[in-house]
Formats: sequence, C-alpha cells, structure tokens
Amino acid sequence: MKKLSVVMAAMLVVSSAAMAQGEETGAAGAGSGASAAGAGLGAIGGIATGTIVAGAIAAGVLASVVANNRSDSPVNCPTGQTLVNGVCTNNPQPQPGCNGSDPLVGTVCVGTTSTVTVSGTGTNTSTISVPVTFTYAPTLR
Repeated sequence: MKKLSVVMAAMLVVSSAAMAQGEETGAAGAGSGASAAGAGLGAIGGIATGTIVAGAIAAGVLASVVANNRSDSPVNCPTGQTLVNGVCTNNPQPQPGCNGSDPLVGTVCVGTTSTVTVSGTGTNTSTISVPVTFTYAPTLR
C-alpha cells in the first residue's frame, strides 16, 4: 500500500506541473496553441495535455497495483501456528497412541497376550492357555 501512495503522490505533482504549463501555453495563445474550446489547455500533436496527464496517472496506478500484487514478503505466523496454503493455522496437538489394536485406558495402553504351557509325560499331555495382560506407555503421534 505504501508503494501505491508514493506513486499517487508523484503522479499528482507531475500532473499539477503539466496542467500549469498547459494553462500558460493556452492563455498565451502561442507555441502549441490554445485549445479550440478556449479551456486554456495546450495540445501536443493534436492530443490535449489533460489526456496525456490522465493516461500517465492511470498507468502509474496500474503499475503500483501490479507491484503490490506481486509481493514476496514472507508470512511470519505466531508461535504455535504453521503456514498452510497461505493461512496461519494452529499446529495440531500430538495424540497418544497404542500399538496395534491395544486400547488406551486412562493414560496407559493395555495389551493382552496368551502363553501356552504344555505339560505331561508320555501320552498324557495338557495344553494350558493363560491370558496375560500388560501395560505400557503410549507414544505421541
């Protein structure tokens, strides 16, 4: 926006100088000649000085808009935010997770496994399956 203000101020100064020069030429009626309507503005090659000034102002405004649109200034997001597609968004908080399908109970993960014990001699063997429950700390993901 600063660029646009500077360009507009410069164009205002230039247009004022051109208008004052045009009025002097038109009033004297010499040199490039007075305008046909007697408005006091000079003409250069058949184009009124006011038209030239208006074109210069329009070109300056267009150039400043394009310059402002192509800004490469970096975006600094506040602490705890990340730039995503040009918008600062809150960083996602890591969530605790357990291995496999173990459930999270309170603040610990609970796992279950089975141990198999085979005992006996000869043809008398027994298979015992004992469920074992264990806990472990979750990991942050």
